[in-house]
Amino acid sequence: MEDKELEAYYVTSKPDINELKRDYESDVTDLSAYVSQCQDSYNNRNAEWLGKNNQLVKSGEDAFPWDGACDTEVRLIEQCISTYVGLMMNALSKSNIRAYPTESSDIKQAGVISSFLKYMQKSYIRDFRSECETAANNLLEKGIAITYVDWEMKSRTHDEEFNLELIQEVAPELYELLADENRDDETIAMMTDMFDYVDARKAKSALKELRDFGIAKIPVAKKDVSRPFVESKFSDIDIVIPSYVTDIQRSPRVHMRAFLTPQEIENCVETKGWDKSVAEELIEHHRGMDYSGMNQTTYNSLGSSRSRGGSTYGMSGMNDSKDLIEIVYTYRRLIDTKSNSEGIYLTVWNPRLTEGHLSNELLSGYDEYPFVLTRLSNGGKRIYDVNTFGDLLRGPQKQMKTLRDGWSDQMALAVAPPLLHPVGRPPAQMGAGAWIGVRANEKFEYMNVPNTSGVASQLEKYVQQEAMDLVGLNEGSALSQQRQQFFIDKFLTHCSSILKLAYKSFLVFGPDEKFFRVTGYPNELVIYKSPEDEVIDVCISFDVQNQDPEMMKAKIQSILELARNSPNNTFNLQAAEQLAANAIDPSIADVIIQPEGQGQEEMVKDVTDDLTKIYAGIPVGARPNGGQIAMQVVQEYTSQEGIQARLQSDPAFLANLQNYSAQYQQQVVQQQNAEIGRLGTAPAKMGSVDTQNIGES
Repeated sequence: MEDKELEAYYVTSKPDINELKRDYESDVTDLSAYVSQCQDSYNNRNAEWLGKNNQLVKSGEDAFPWDGACDTEVRLIEQCISTYVGLMMNALSKSNIRAYPTESSDIKQAGVISSFLKYMQKSYIRDFRSECETAANNLLEKGIAITYVDWEMKSRTHDEEFNLELIQEVAPELYELLADENRDDETIAMMTDMFDYVDARKAKSALKELRDFGIAKIPVAKKDVSRPFVESKFSDIDIVIPSYVTDIQRSPRVHMRAFLTPQEIENCVETKGWDKSVAEELIEHHRGMDYSGMNQTTYNSLGSSRSRGGSTYGMSGMNDSKDLIEIVYTYRRLIDTKSNSEGIYLTVWNPRLTEGHLSNELLSGYDEYPFVLTRLSNGGKRIYDVNTFGDLLRGPQKQMKTLRDGWSDQMALAVAPPLLHPVGRPPAQMGAGAWIGVRANEKFEYMNVPNTSGVASQLEKYVQQEAMDLVGLNEGSALSQQRQQFFIDKFLTHCSSILKLAYKSFLVFGPDEKFFRVTGYPNELVIYKSPEDEVIDVCISFDVQNQDPEMMKAKIQSILELARNSPNNTFNLQAAEQLAANAIDPSIADVIIQPEGQGQEEMVKDVTDDLTKIYAGIPVGARPNGGQIAMQVVQEYTSQEGIQARLQSDPAFLANLQNYSAQYQQQVVQQQNAEIGRLGTAPAKMGSVDTQNIGES
C-alpha cells in the first residue's frame, strides 16, 4: 500500500484536498444504485411515470388500449406512508421517555435526566417534532433515516457605544491608558484583548474617537443561541457514506453536504475561524452548482437525485441558483501518531477546489460521529441494503392502477359504446335527439361491450387488502398491531438515540446547570452537568394499543384502582393520578396539577380568608375539598382567647362558624365512609393516630 493511501488514516499537518475529493467522488459514484432506488420510491409515492400528462389520459403511438384511454393516479404508497407518519408522530407525542441508570448510584439522577430529556424534546431542541417528521418520511420512503445532532452556538456582532465614564467604571486600567498618548501601543493591545471582534485597525479608530469626542462605537459579540441542534438529512444526497459500510459509527469517513449563502459563510469566518481567503474565493468564483470540477459519473449520480423537482432540496432549479455555495463537511476517524489515539476530525471544504480548505480540526469531546442512522429493514448487511415502502407496495399499486384504468375505460364504453354502421356511411351526428337517416335493409346498432366491472372491483379490494397486510394497516388482521408496533418502534428508537446524543452534547457544550419545567411535573427542576452521567440508556416507549380510546380508558382505571386498593401500599397514588391526568391531556394536566405543598398552602390561605369574612359577619360556605386541613385550621382558630370570647358574646358569629365547620365535617365523614366501604370496617387507630397501613410502607 502506498504511503499516500496510508495518510488517509492518520493525522497530518493539513488535509490532502485532492485525496479527499477522490474519496468523495468514489463514495458518491458507489451510491448510484441506492440513489436510483430512492428515485423509484419517490416516483411511486408521488404517482409519477414516464408519459404522464395533466389530463391523466394515455397518448401517443404506444398508448394501450387506445389513444385517450384512462391513465389514473393510484396513491396507495402515499396513503400508507402518510398514515404511518401520523401514527409515528402520535406515538412520539404520547410516548413515555425514560433514562435508565447503568449503575445503582445513578438511580436518583436518572429521574431528573428523564425529565430533562422530556424538556429537550418539547422545547429545548428547536423544531424537534418537525425534524422527527422528516425522519419518519425518510425512513419509510427511502428506507433510511439519518439525523445530524450537534450543539448550536451562534454569536452576532453589533456596534455598541462606549463613553469615557463607562470605560472608567468597567475597565479602569484601560481608562488610565487612554489618558496617556505616549502609550498608544499598549492601549491598542489591551483593546484587542478585551474585545473579541476588535483588531488593531478598529482599535486605532475607536481610540481616536474616544479622545476627540469622548465616545466611540466598538463591535461586541452577543451570544444569540446556545442549545442542542437537530436536523434530519436525506440519505440519498445530503449524507454520503462508503457503500461497503455496515455501521455508520465504524465508517472511516462520513460526508455531509450543505448549501450556504455568502452571508452564512462570512459569519462562519468571523465566529468559527474559517479561512478567509478560501471563503472569498468561493463567494467570488464558485456560487451556484455547475459541478465543473467533478467527473461525469459523480455529476450524473448527484443530478439524478436533484432532478426530482425539489424532493431533496425543497426547491427546483438548483443548477441555476447563484445564491448558494456547496460546502462539504467530511468527518473522519484518524489516528494521531504522536499519542496513538483515535479522534473524530472535521474538514470543511468545497469539491471544486483543488487546494485549500475552510477548516480542519479535532472535534474535542466527540467519541462518535454526530449522526443517528436507522434502517427500515435489516435484511442486508450493508447500510444501503434496505427495502422501502415503495419496494413493498409498488406491485399492489401497479395492479390497482391497471384495474382502475380498465374499469374506467369500460365505464366510458358503457356510457358511449362504439356504434356499428354500414360501411362508408357513418352517422352525421350523435347524441340525444340526433336524426340518423337509415336506408332499407340497413341497421345502426351499438357494439356489445362485456361487463367486467364487478370482477375488477373484487380484485381491487383483494389487492388492497394484501397491500395493507404487508405493512400492518389491515384492521381485520390479527397481526396488524404487531407490524405497526415493529415500524413505530423503529422510529421511536431513532428518536431516543437523537435525545441521547443531544444529551451528550449538552454535557460537553451546555451550561453547568440548567433550570427547566416539563408538563406533568409542576415543580421547577434543575440539572447539573456531570460527565459521569454520560453513560445512560434512553428509551422512548409507546404501545400501539393506546391508540384505542376504550383500551386507554380501561388502563387508566385499572392503574388508579390498583394504586387506591394496594394492600401493601406499593403504589404511589399521587404519581398514578398525575399519570392519568397526563394520559387524558398533558396540557390540561400542567394547569391543574399543583406543585408539592402548594395545594396545602392554598387551602390554609383560603380557609383563613373565609374565617376573616365570617368574623366580619359575612356567612361563607365550605370549599369543595380539603376538609381535614380546614378542620385543623378552624380548631386552631377557635382556640384563641379573643375568638372564644367573641363566640360567647356574638350568637350570629357562633352560628356562621358552626355552619362553616359542619360542612367540612361532613366532607370528612363522607371520605371516612368511602374508606369503610373499601375496608369493610373502620380504619385501625390507636387514639387519634391512624395505624391502618403502619409498617406496610
